[in-house]
Amino acid sequence: MTAIPDNLAGLSRIMAGLSGIGLAVYPLMVAATFLFPGHATDWMMFHQAHLGAALNAEVPFGLRLAALACEAAPTAFVLWALWSLRRLFLRYAAGDVFSNETLRLLNNVAVALFAQVVVGFAMQAPISLLLSWAAGHGHRSISLSLGSDDVFSLFLAGAVLVIARVMAVARRMADENESFV
Repeated sequence: MTAIPDNLAGLSRIMAGLSGIGLAVYPLMVAATFLFPGHATDWMMFHQAHLGAALNAEVPFGLRLAALACEAAPTAFVLWALWSLRRLFLRYAAGDVFSNETLRLLNNVAVALFAQVVVGFAMQAPISLLLSWAAGHGHRSISLSLGSDDVFSLFLAGAVLVIARVMAVARRMADENESFV
């Protein structure tokens, strides 16, 4: 454990708290978007770009529920990222910056971000089919989209992964230098 400045420890605790709030709120927002689409959830301004206008109150509840089950897969990766971030920030606040566990948590964030984009992309096909199923033959659709948010998330995941690897190399170098003394 290393002594870290109070302002960094405080910021880490704030970020851990925000990550914890995200863990509680995010799945509720996703569920509400599918279960109560339209005016009941418009006030949240929670945007699921890949759903577009296909998700609305006219879609039968059972189909919205099945689409929500598909959306649970990418949501699980968001929750894993938030859980790992919360634990990572708590370790930072305690002064644990370069331990194996800390580096593993940082790596988990990168993997979760990457997996969320890939799985989210793959789940768009069944979700779009489910949401358009009630429209009947000739009006059903399967759609896929890859937007700038997805590309940004992939680059962010790559950056976090590289930072985790750089920190691991720095830790090994510090351990080697320490062993020479």
